[in-house]
Amino acid sequence: MFFAAYLCLGWLVVDDYGITYDEGVQRRHGHVTVQYVADRFGIEHPPLDTEGRSFSEYGMLYQIVATLAELQLGATDDPYRFYRIRHVLNYLLFAGALAFFYRTLRMRWPAERWLPLLGTAVLLLSPRTFAHAFFNPKDHVLLVFYVIATYTLLRFLDRRTYAALAWHVLASALALNTRFPALAVVGATVGVLLWEQLVHRPGNLRRWGQLALYLPGTLLLMLPFFPYLWVDTGSRLTGAIASMSTYKWDSTVLLFGDVLEAQDLPAYYIPAWIVITVPLVYLLFIFTGLGRVVATSAGNLRRWRWWADEAQQVDFVQLGLGVGPILTIILLGSTVYNGWRHLHFVYPALVYLGMVGYHRVQRRYPRATTVVILGGMAFTAFDMVRMHPVQQTYFNILVQGENTLKRFEMDYWGAGYREALLQLAAQVPEGEVRRVKCQNWPCIDNIAALPPGAREKLVHEVEWGKADYVATNFHWPQEKIDVLNRDFMFARPVVELAPCGFPVVGIYKP
Repeated sequence: MFFAAYLCLGWLVVDDYGITYDEGVQRRHGHVTVQYVADRFGIEHPPLDTEGRSFSEYGMLYQIVATLAELQLGATDDPYRFYRIRHVLNYLLFAGALAFFYRTLRMRWPAERWLPLLGTAVLLLSPRTFAHAFFNPKDHVLLVFYVIATYTLLRFLDRRTYAALAWHVLASALALNTRFPALAVVGATVGVLLWEQLVHRPGNLRRWGQLALYLPGTLLLMLPFFPYLWVDTGSRLTGAIASMSTYKWDSTVLLFGDVLEAQDLPAYYIPAWIVITVPLVYLLFIFTGLGRVVATSAGNLRRWRWWADEAQQVDFVQLGLGVGPILTIILLGSTVYNGWRHLHFVYPALVYLGMVGYHRVQRRYPRATTVVILGGMAFTAFDMVRMHPVQQTYFNILVQGENTLKRFEMDYWGAGYREALLQLAAQVPEGEVRRVKCQNWPCIDNIAALPPGAREKLVHEVEWGKADYVATNFHWPQEKIDVLNRDFMFARPVVELAPCGFPVVGIYKP
């Protein structure tokens, strides 16, 4: 019933979420990849949007599937349809992530009837995660396959069969095909097996053989869906991995009102974003579980081991997969874009640690703990409904007030444009057309991808003097100040999305 409800809900709201900066770029990368593969094997295909585009250094499995679906359904010339295909695919993939996360929790607490479902509901009722599950074509695809690979790793560690290893090899290859931060799963697999063989349970030849099969098997299964690596595989692979850790993005990000260089972020950047964007009740249990697992692991280490039983092994692996990538980003000083979306893939592991914390506290205070977590989930669900469809701008109660707009990145991806444009179109009489000046690229894509009825009423206008309206997501610092002071055009709002008391997307009379 839970998963059926999610699928029905997703189908009802999928059209509410807008188009983001990356979706158009990623779509064209997918077209380049499909055209390259088709031409290489002599397969005829319709014209694809490849002009001025080159290979992406990332795996293109998701975009290959999305492009093939687009071609099969004849949607290549209709932005509303080809973006909708991708949003449907996104939320179906997230359903898969929820299912594998549920199985992971069942594996850890087989005797607990409701805890696995409760943890899965917590993952679903996370505002930013929920919104990105519809429109994020990169980071949340990695989240899905990271969850799946985590499950297959734990299943392999439990069963130690070659069949379980084969499934884990496949899951690891698919995860690497989405984004290279999935190397954390590969590292965890190799690390656990080496620790066992060298320290914990040395001398098992069968496990040496499984370790020897894992790495080459993962690489070989990754290659078929990674055409960028078909030529000069070794140098391109090492170059792509090196580029990931030293990526150059000469821009700035905003946190607590401070403008920070993206290539020189403080160590607290990612932890701070996690603390202010995860519901507070969830954070309390996450930190409780984190403290519990760290203390247990430290105690075991004094006896020259990381875990004492299978349950502790699962906890330790989840600790590494959740906290390890965060520490790696901090230690390497890697470039991170706005917010912490690049690390959303670790959030399910953090929720898992939250369930460790919940289980520990619930054993001592069963009724109070249940009331607290259910109350927190209900409050979060209320916020998600109130904010729909811009849950990607959610902050918890640690961040409040109109100055939030000036202190933090808000709808930096521009997904909220769609809802604002739909509300504007509803104000335009049938048969009439209004011209909209867009302040940045996502607005243009959202106009092109509006449903047919709304698209007939709005067109993008390049020149200010000819525009009837100006649409913005307040990306520019001066706009944040002007809208709060109601200066210039911001004194003439036509549509404003302000789910938390301050606008995140607006349309104004120039």
